[in-house]
Amino acid sequence: MTVFIDSGYYVAFLVPRDQWFQKAEKAGREEFRGVTSSLVVNETVSLLQARGLLSTALAWLQGIREDPNTQVVYADAAIQAEAWDLFHRWGSAGANPVDCASFAIMRRLNLKKAFTFDQHFRAAGFEILR
Repeated sequence: MTVFIDSGYYVAFLVPRDQWFQKAEKAGREEFRGVTSSLVVNETVSLLQARGLLSTALAWLQGIREDPNTQVVYADAAIQAEAWDLFHRWGSAGANPVDCASFAIMRRLNLKKAFTFDQHFRAAGFEILR
């Protein structure tokens, strides 16, 4: 199974005191091939750094770059343009531009499932795995 992985999942998995930690840890035991974006990677590192977890952020960043089971997709001009168009549609529902880039990537790769705790993915038509 190939699954898109959102920053909320990564943060929950890496921070034992996070409200979603146990669900993220359980999901992480499943066998899957992960897909994420460079934007999600940046967002995850920023969220960890903001929580005072720079060493965790740096170690995770190194690991994700070397992980053979996770594909990092870099947003090109076409993905970014679609993300901005999607933001017009989903921004009022609370989706941020990174979420919308994730939606565009998931559409492009025909991915239906995401490890996320963000309900905007469900509103946009994707299945949330927890």
